[in-house]
Amino acid sequence: MKRRKLPRGGEDIIKVLDISGPMTQKQILGSVDQPERTVRYGIRRLLEKGILKKMSNLSDMRSVFYYLDPEIRDNFEFLVEDKIEISQEA
Repeated sequence: MKRRKLPRGGEDIIKVLDISGPMTQKQILGSVDQPERTVRYGIRRLLEKGILKKMSNLSDMRSVFYYLDPEIRDNFEFLVEDKIEISQEA
């Protein structure tokens, strides 16, 4: 599989969604130590790349839940872990 470059803040978003499951944008913002603009950009780019999917929030139709695409979830866990190991060695 070809390696894809993750957007800035994308790793944090992936980690949070991997641990917590589906979350709204507000919940992601509260869980990630990144500026709001960076998180919004990261979510948008991850959606474009097909890494994230969204589903309706039936309790509040003004927001949506974001979650990791199950088909590619395992591949991106490997990429995120690999990148962390490289950054710790440098």
